[in-house]
Amino acid sequence: MSPAPPLDGLRVLDFTHAAAGPFATMFLADLGADVIKVERPGRGDGARHMGTPMRGPLDSDYYLSLNRSKRSLLLDLSLPRGCELARDLADASDIVIENFRPGVMERLGLGFNDLSKGRVGLIYCSLSAFGREGPWRDRPANDIIMQSVTGLMAITGEVGGAPVRIGAPVSDYATGLFGLIGILAALNCREEYPEGQHVDVSMLSSSIALMANYVPSVITLGKEIPRLGRGHAQIVPYQAFECADGEYLMVGAFTNGFWRRLCGVIDKDAWVNDERFATNAARVNNREYLLGELDSIFRTRTCGDWSARLDKADVPNSPVLELHQALRTEQAVHAQVIERITSGDDIVDTVRCPINSDAWSLRRSSMPPTMGANSEEVLREILGLDDRAIANAVNSGAVGVETRSG
Repeated sequence: MSPAPPLDGLRVLDFTHAAAGPFATMFLADLGADVIKVERPGRGDGARHMGTPMRGPLDSDYYLSLNRSKRSLLLDLSLPRGCELARDLADASDIVIENFRPGVMERLGLGFNDLSKGRVGLIYCSLSAFGREGPWRDRPANDIIMQSVTGLMAITGEVGGAPVRIGAPVSDYATGLFGLIGILAALNCREEYPEGQHVDVSMLSSSIALMANYVPSVITLGKEIPRLGRGHAQIVPYQAFECADGEYLMVGAFTNGFWRRLCGVIDKDAWVNDERFATNAARVNNREYLLGELDSIFRTRTCGDWSARLDKADVPNSPVLELHQALRTEQAVHAQVIERITSGDDIVDTVRCPINSDAWSLRRSSMPPTMGANSEEVLREILGLDDRAIANAVNSGAVGVETRSG
């Protein structure tokens, strides 16, 4: 018998939508928490309408990728009865997480100060664009705006070219992960704060945290970080080189040891003691000349040939893989990075939670819920409402029931 997941027995009331919040609560569900996803009747999580419909028009690939193992409850928070039911559910939950604009939950009577009165020890996590305070707190934003305003886009792109958005929604996902870290930290010290805890995470701070290695150069030394395409501002050589067959090989000689071994592979042993290249700082200072030489060298053999030679010399390298290739490498398959979830004829492949432990197992994943699939179940199981009370809530519009996608 597998040990129970570490968050088994905890309940999460999830008011999040789109990407950052659902990314965090998906992993809370993987870790064993009962995640109740609160959605708006008639529309649901906006992510249901992003990307390509899969299971039906209300179940896009975007939504399905972030919402496994949750239960969906439709509540109309614009109605007093909807908010009343939400407060009752919060009283029966351990964690509340939301990603509305600052002030929205407070106006609904669902802020931390409101809910912590009814639930001793409540952990309340707010995810927002710019934080709960400050001159930008009310500005709307999403991942692409955040990549723009935090400098992520400015340092990404070809030399002399325009700034480029990072392909994955890294600002969203970083915010979700920092929110998850904050929640787990709060759980660890829950007994010390019987009044409850409010965890606050902004996309702005989370995105800037991703560039920690550049902050001393920019702030302390007053430097600018240029766009270097396939290269790196602080390490040389640390980039992709085009090979004879037109394929690109990423080479990461980020230590002097790797640099010396690389010199042996490319028949440039003299470079090891060349003062222009003897240290990483020297190589950075002589970047243009060195990379020009390396570009010419790597064009003399195929990507596969160079990769085999570098592997033999124990120099970090990899062909630049397309995503469909990356998901099918022998190592990715061994690590089971993809999890296939099935329910009847429905199939969805999602990324597996990348956490392993020899002390416990992750929850077995279930299909992301159709919109409102668990409304009646949640109200009956958690709040003890009978059929009549549920029918009244549905008839009033405060509660929505399952909306079939097909």
